[in-house]
Amino acid sequence: MKKKIDKAKAISFFIDRVKLEDAGELIEHLDLISSVVYKKKKELIFLENQQGRHVYFLVSGSIKLFKTNEEGKEAVIHFVEPGEFFAEILLFLHNRYPVSAMAIKDSVLLAIDAQRMFELIEKNPSFAMRLIGVFAQRLNYMANIIKNLSIMDARTKFLNYLKSLRSTESNVVELNIPKQEIALLLGIAPETFSRVLKQLSNDGYIEMEGKKIRILKEE
Repeated sequence: MKKKIDKAKAISFFIDRVKLEDAGELIEHLDLISSVVYKKKKELIFLENQQGRHVYFLVSGSIKLFKTNEEGKEAVIHFVEPGEFFAEILLFLHNRYPVSAMAIKDSVLLAIDAQRMFELIEKNPSFAMRLIGVFAQRLNYMANIIKNLSIMDARTKFLNYLKSLRSTESNVVELNIPKQEIALLLGIAPETFSRVLKQLSNDGYIEMEGKKIRILKEE
């Protein structure tokens, strides 16, 4: 398990992510309504349709959000990375979790009481606007994922995924998530995904070294 993280540092990371200034009083409120949670690799955080009371902010590690059909087949919805919220739908529905969540690495989370956070949002317009901006980014990401799944071939899906991970300063992307999990996210069979990686490498589009992929050219 990861080294223990001070709660004050976790909240500070939360505030930095939301980009709030002069948040002294808000920090005090967040301290009262939140707790630090540690999850080991492959440990469940919540299950689809389970009643819940917490929204989560990932401090470190990685979380898989997924749905399971009646046959037990899994569809990955999103991989949560540090600095991201998840289960935020509880802020608006006060209901059940729409997906399941599992740690795919040892992870540290800030669990925040959804009802009490909603009360903070109502009282603090600046905080509300910042959160809306963060949630809008998530919606845009999910819209792109749906587009990927519906109209693109396996090769294009993966190239677009690499672009979404790539920073403006570097052409190197590190795949911190197991390849079979990425295949699930993109709706690609694992063997098809392996062929796509090999083809892109042979065609000179990417260069692979362990978990790192260097993007050499783009289509």
